[in-house]
Amino acid sequence: MFAYILKPPPMPRSRQTDEFFSRFKQTPGLLHAYNLEEVGKLDQSLVVAVWESKEAAERYLSSDPLKKQVDETITGVTRTMYEVIDSK
Repeated sequence: MFAYILKPPPMPRSRQTDEFFSRFKQTPGLLHAYNLEEVGKLDQSLVVAVWESKEAAERYLSSDPLKKQVDETITGVTRTMYEVIDSK
């Protein structure tokens, strides 16, 4: 398994970000996706994405139109990659 954490700049949740996440959950190879909001800070959030493989994540990152749309709409978004070592 492979994972990444997507961190947008501080911004409130919106209909558009909810729609992006809804579409993202349908991505082939994506096993789990968590949209997290920091307690008490409605403008601080992140997304944890767990993929079946590094190749599945790379396919999304290199060619999916949704990824391009997110990057163009949410300026300053970052993604940090992780190899899953252990899980429950």
